[in-house]
Amino acid sequence: MYQIFKDQLEKSKLIISGVKRNHRLGRESGVDEATLQKMEDDCRRLEAISAELDKIHDEFRKKSDEAHVALDTLKLHTKQVKKAIKTKYDQTWWVKFGIPDKR
Repeated sequence: MYQIFKDQLEKSKLIISGVKRNHRLGRESGVDEATLQKMEDDCRRLEAISAELDKIHDEFRKKSDEAHVALDTLKLHTKQVKKAIKTKYDQTWWVKFGIPDKR
């Protein structure tokens, strides 16, 4: 969970519990049960969304790692093919094989 979400959840939950503990004083301040219920609903919603976001981030990291492995493999194979062609053919032929390199 992002720290900004965690901090806001802690602050909101502290306020909710404080107002509920001091119910009589909370009512006198103009805070009603409906507002507290909305805050509790918002807390639950943020927690659920944050959990989904964490799951998506984990999936992204896994896919990103897979992509980097695939990229490294492709680079290795490309390097091997280029080396094989460069050792067998003269530089003037490299372009025909799609290798624009020059010595």
